[in-house]
Amino acid sequence: MEIRLIAHRGYALHAPQNSLEAFESAGRLGFWAIETDVRKTLDGVLVCCHDATVESMFEGSGEISKMTWEQLHSLTFREEKKNGSVRRERMPLFDEYLSLCRLYGCVPFIETKTSDIPQIIAAVRRYYDDREAVISSSRMEHLRMARRESERVYIHHIFSDETTMCELQMLRPAGLSLNYPNLDAFDPVWVTRVHDMGLKMCLRAGDTVDQVCRMIELGLDYVPTNCITPQYAQRIKTL
Repeated sequence: MEIRLIAHRGYALHAPQNSLEAFESAGRLGFWAIETDVRKTLDGVLVCCHDATVESMFEGSGEISKMTWEQLHSLTFREEKKNGSVRRERMPLFDEYLSLCRLYGCVPFIETKTSDIPQIIAAVRRYYDDREAVISSSRMEHLRMARRESERVYIHHIFSDETTMCELQMLRPAGLSLNYPNLDAFDPVWVTRVHDMGLKMCLRAGDTVDQVCRMIELGLDYVPTNCITPQYAQRIKTL
């Protein structure tokens, strides 16, 4: 069985999350998919950033939706490299993320932080067929919009419950994640139930060898991770 690892916000072990460096590292390492978060600037530019504001990651302040791309373009990541030099990398454009995913043959796993779903899918179509991309959200309305825009794009709901599972079954192709911070509390019967509904699934990020091994054994369809590489996962699989 192929181990489908998702680089959560890129491979951010040695680079800022959602940075071009993190995306490129994930591509070079051969991840099945690269996950990112998409937001929209005041002047309509799609960018990659998890938080609604820039304070936690960048040298500056402000809300992304109230800033222009010109304003954001001048901000750099506040994180320093290990050799003490300062990063001069700016926030990535969504198109730059898609271009890197395409270059390395990775699935774009796109969490929508803006309701501009038609614009997001239009951007994806410049690089991918609809069937090759994933639109992910904790908001079912975003996924309904994605399905109205495309019958073929794969949609993924973050932290589903019984009600959303039933709706996702009607919106296939689709998948979901369940919110189990403690893997010991997870009942494996959920895997069978979800698969019987024609859906795919994952859990929260697997960031230890034990977690990834157990997720593979459970039969999960893909595994988000912040630090386990595909090469390491393959070695785990053969043990």
